[in-house]
Amino acid sequence: MSDADEYSGHSIWMSELVKWPGSILPLKTVSAALFTVGLIPLILTAIFFALLDGTQSTYFVFIQFLAALIAVFGPILIWHYDENVFPNFIDEVSDVVPNQGNLIKVVDKYERFFSERYWIISVIWTILITSALVANIGFFGRFGVTGVFDPAFFVYILFAIWWSIITGIGLHGALTTILCIRAVGNLELEIDPLHHDGLGGLSTIGYFSIRATLMNSIGSFALPIGFAIASAGQYQTVVYAAVAAYIGFILISFIYPTLYVNRRAQEVRDDVLKKKRQQIQNLKENASVGSAGGEISELETQLKIRTLRDDFHEYKSINLYPLSISILTRLASSILLPIGFTLLETYVISG
Repeated sequence: MSDADEYSGHSIWMSELVKWPGSILPLKTVSAALFTVGLIPLILTAIFFALLDGTQSTYFVFIQFLAALIAVFGPILIWHYDENVFPNFIDEVSDVVPNQGNLIKVVDKYERFFSERYWIISVIWTILITSALVANIGFFGRFGVTGVFDPAFFVYILFAIWWSIITGIGLHGALTTILCIRAVGNLELEIDPLHHDGLGGLSTIGYFSIRATLMNSIGSFALPIGFAIASAGQYQTVVYAAVAAYIGFILISFIYPTLYVNRRAQEVRDDVLKKKRQQIQNLKENASVGSAGGEISELETQLKIRTLRDDFHEYKSINLYPLSISILTRLASSILLPIGFTLLETYVISG
């Protein structure tokens, strides 16, 4: 990447954990991580079911497996976000941020924020998840769990803690993306009306946002087991409210930073248009003076005015919303997944 020597990069411990198996196994990073780190939630799930009395239903096994998949692929998504998305963002967004040094400082700051401050959200999130499981111990009682001190429930709490740490980091990643894009938007921006994306170069902002959004959309796989646990208690309303909040979070994590950048880009464009308008006005005034003094040919002046007008209309016609068909498709899929699980539970399973 350009200016790579100036960009240090900061890795979260989860990324180091994902990379470690690849350093000792004859496999690539992703494959090695799947067969090591990715097996942790599946092994804990297998132990949990082995300690039950065999009364668990096939449906419960299936929805537990779905929830476990989040912790299987979550570490790899975190590694990808940490090791690839941030560095690539510097290369991609440099088209609209002319000061590369300031850009690297901003991205470096928020990658450090991602790698060092993750624990705040993860701790709070872990406490909430484990507390919810303890409060709904009656659901697990259907399958032979005798209480919170049952070995099977202890194993499930270990699973929940590992799952919560991973998903908590994912939530922290979305927050990091929002803050980073806002900070980049506050830098000096340069809109290119001839950029190949047709969006003045802003599509990279949308792609950065949607990558974090997609990372969190995998959390939809936990909705079925959330509905199942809620059905055993008096928390259905809370669960549906949580689902609505989750969908809202996905939308906000994408829409807020893109709208903020759009507003900043409009300010930049308005400033450029103002300058070009003033240049055109100055040329017109000079043309009238030049006709009397003979200093500037009328033809040369008219050509300059026409060029400035063409530039003016090019800048004015730029679509400054960093949304392409590809980005909108990914956003729709990340929203439809939790909605689909909610409708399935409401009208098919429960209905």
